[in-house]
Amino acid sequence: MKVLKNLLKLKSLSKNHLLLIVVGIIIAAVFSIQIVNHVQKLSKDAYAILQEQRFIFVQNPEWTKIRGDDFGTGIDLEAKNLYIPFNTAVRGSEKYGSYSDDSASRIYEDVVKNQLSSALLKGKFSRKEIRDSNYKITRSPESLIDKKLLKEEYPPEFELLYKYQKESQFSKIRITYNKEFLPTKIEWYYKDKEGLKWYTWRTYSYPFKNKTEFDKKLDEQIQLIKDIEEEHEAEGRDG
Repeated sequence: MKVLKNLLKLKSLSKNHLLLIVVGIIIAAVFSIQIVNHVQKLSKDAYAILQEQRFIFVQNPEWTKIRGDDFGTGIDLEAKNLYIPFNTAVRGSEKYGSYSDDSASRIYEDVVKNQLSSALLKGKFSRKEIRDSNYKITRSPESLIDKKLLKEEYPPEFELLYKYQKESQFSKIRITYNKEFLPTKIEWYYKDKEGLKWYTWRTYSYPFKNKTEFDKKLDEQIQLIKDIEEEHEAEGRDG
């Protein structure tokens, strides 16, 4: 009887020991996954982080002076949708507004090249680079331009200014990032109306929390563009 009790006790201890081992393996696996995810997150460059953010609101200071502080371009990097208020919108393969001769995909590519520029699309800076630069990366235009775009009939604005570098004295570009390593501002150092100095070219913000919020704004702009087109058509019929 005593031997049987000891055997049962031993069996119970073995089960508890096995359970502890299983629990330990599970905990170790969870920690390993967390460590891998953390390492992968740290290894992401600035452009990968921007793509993960997905929704961007881009503003041009020259246009906000004319159209107001709320005027800007909304871009969904994943779905490749966008809107320019009162003017242009792309949703999937559908296009609305101007750029009537171009496909929706071509419109999207052109707008992204002009609003983000090669500075963000090509400048894949690491978190360490950004942090060590106090969240402000300064580079020469030569190091960031896409030379293939210089050959296009209508190069993006960034490449176009570089193309006429002798006249503009365009010598530096500065990208400011927030603490989440997302770009907030691009400045160009060149000669313009106020002389040779830093000029803010674009600002970037992230007001859309999710796809629902972005799509709501996109739908509003598409409807607005349709309404404007209908008004113009009506005016044309009325002479």
